[in-house]
Amino acid sequence: MKRKRFRIYIPILCALLAAGCGDRNDGSFVGGRYHYPDGAKQEEAAGVTEAGESGGQDEGENVPGPELFLITSNDMKEECLILEQLASGKQYMYYYTLATQFLDKYGNRTTVSCFDPGRIITIGEKDPKGKVLKVQISDEVWEYPDVTRYSVDEERGVFAIADTKYSYDESLFVNSDGKSQELSELTSLDTLRVIGKGRKILSISVTTGHGALKLTNTELFDGSFIQIGDSIFSEITGPMTLDIAEGTYLVTVANDGYGGSTEVEIRRGEEFTLDLDTLKGEGPKYGNILFAVDVLGAVLQIDGQVVDYSEVIPLKYGIHTITVTADSYEPYTKKLFVNSEEATIVIGLTGEDFTSGGEKQESEEKGEESESATQAASTGKGKAGSLAGSRAGNRTGGNGTGNGTGTGNADNSLDNITDQAELDAVVDGLLDDEEESSADYLSTIGKLLKLFIDKN
Repeated sequence: MKRKRFRIYIPILCALLAAGCGDRNDGSFVGGRYHYPDGAKQEEAAGVTEAGESGGQDEGENVPGPELFLITSNDMKEECLILEQLASGKQYMYYYTLATQFLDKYGNRTTVSCFDPGRIITIGEKDPKGKVLKVQISDEVWEYPDVTRYSVDEERGVFAIADTKYSYDESLFVNSDGKSQELSELTSLDTLRVIGKGRKILSISVTTGHGALKLTNTELFDGSFIQIGDSIFSEITGPMTLDIAEGTYLVTVANDGYGGSTEVEIRRGEEFTLDLDTLKGEGPKYGNILFAVDVLGAVLQIDGQVVDYSEVIPLKYGIHTITVTADSYEPYTKKLFVNSEEATIVIGLTGEDFTSGGEKQESEEKGEESESATQAASTGKGKAGSLAGSRAGNRTGGNGTGNGTGTGNADNSLDNITDQAELDAVVDGLLDDEEESSADYLSTIGKLLKLFIDKN
């Protein structure tokens, strides 16, 4: 019985050896090793070529050189490409070496790392040992590297990039980190590289994916907010999981005088668990907040209490409601999230809203606007307000330090201001002076307002 098996395998092995050595090298055809995706066929047709390559190959199978191939895998450790021939859907295995030329679409040398799954390429000749000598990214296809505005209609087989619609079929290759993925798994947090030919999409690769941040032990911070990086601002409503684009973020929480920050790394397809008890710290903590209002005589209330905002006001870490009223102006109400040691908040009643140091945040649940002192989220309106608001963003970092108070010197001419006209002239001068980036506009505006309050 054992002898019969031996006799059966010998002809198969010889045929495989002959096929591995019989590739044409005249450039018109390139012999690729046929790759069986399923383990059963791979094991059934397993063999060894002269180059020591494992895998099966159809006898006499030759692949036309100009054909387009889609990379489904690039094993740089084994120096092996697994390709799918677009015309036939068959998969082939090609080995490469340090001598292999990897070229971009223009024929310039590039690195093997650029030949990742989803790329469309052409294959050149092979050396006598069956290793490919040249691989080039095809110039017959188009490529959009950073697609963020897209939508999918799976019923109609339509993929829209911005306002342009493309078709796709069941052969569409979708991958993330080299792993196959379904279209339905894509989210608005993902950045894509889309490759196609004409109006048909051939491959989609997730270049920036998303993961999840899971919050536990949230009791102390329930009803308050969590700030993630510069632009993610969400109300905490018990244990929860947030989908977030992959990357490293500074996460800050604060409530009832307690809170802190920590750095988290969100990895693609993974969940990071954050225990909020670890950010509680010792308390109560207070942030020193300086308010600048652009209307003389305006009344500022914090949590329903009228306060004197001519000096820095210590506020307990957490959420506070600020309200500003003045004759002939619409009332101004906002939620202020105090989560840093100090910040300057510029409030304007006379014009259009501006937010600096971070985006204006909104709580959809309560229908109220919220601002973070960590971001020095200053809102300015009108000349003085918009100036201070826009400049504040350039004076503060997005790392939660909230150092928006500034340390520069105000113009000495402030002491000589005696009426509103002179005040307007100074403010107009500041607005027109775009080159004087070293001036501390927040400090100047604060002193202007304080000075006029004192004089009146």
